Amino acid sequence: MKNSDLKEYLNSFPDDAPVSIVCANPRKRKLYKLEDVMFVTDQGQPLILIDVGEESDMDAEMVAACEECERDENLEGQMEIEDFPEVMP
Repeated sequence: MKNSDLKEYLNSFPDDAPVSIVCANPRKRKLYKLEDVMFVTDQGQPLILIDVGEESDMDAEMVAACEECERDENLEGQMEIEDFPEVMP
């Protein structure tokens, strides 16, 4: 994602709209408690650090939404780390 993409997305909402962050692993049907969100300002590029905590299972409604998306879309192989060699360790 580029800074311009994020700005365009955020500009589609009113300035006073709340922002929600969901930390999840849809394939494993897990949610993660959001401990803190920090904006790192000394890295020369926008950097958002999300501190996650305790893992929990998704509720039945969320699992159903994941399953529906998986049926409707061919997600196999999507967003594999190998797709982004510039960020591979």
